[in-house]
Amino acid sequence: MTKTQYHPISILFHWLVVVLLIAAFVVIELKGQFPKGSEARELTKTIHGFIGQIIFVIMALRLFVRVLLGAPEPKNSSQALATLSKAMHWLLYAILLIAPIFGILYFQYAGKEIHFFGFTWPQLVTPDPAMKKSVENFHELLGNSLYFLIGIHALAALWHHYIRKDDVLTRILPKMKRVSN
Repeated sequence: MTKTQYHPISILFHWLVVVLLIAAFVVIELKGQFPKGSEARELTKTIHGFIGQIIFVIMALRLFVRVLLGAPEPKNSSQALATLSKAMHWLLYAILLIAPIFGILYFQYAGKEIHFFGFTWPQLVTPDPAMKKSVENFHELLGNSLYFLIGIHALAALWHHYIRKDDVLTRILPKMKRVSN
């Protein structure tokens, strides 16, 4: 028997990550509105980093749930599109796990402490301005690639919904109770 719907926990994690990504993108774009070295600019970086850590935790949990409970198979007319669909999902998962790790390394190479719900991350690397810049560039590349990949992912879902008229989009939407009149 094949799965036709994502598990409610997977749906919750999916949409929670969407909201958190929007918040992370908005906050980091706001950073440029403040002068370098200002408290407001540092605050935007701190908030962005905190959101990134939450995304990392949720993505780890989401992958655990996916492995444990499975996911519906892609609904594509060709094997090539089904393979591409699976590759896209795994690429998004990988970037959403790797980008926060490089965000943490960025702060650590800058010599800054990282706090997460009262926990202070141990210093894993020696502060190094050159490495900080390299890690920052890679983290930014991953973030920019997310804009592109999320756009393709959303367009593919809309294509399935409006052109193919299948249930690919609706199986990741929360089930709502219909109110009768």
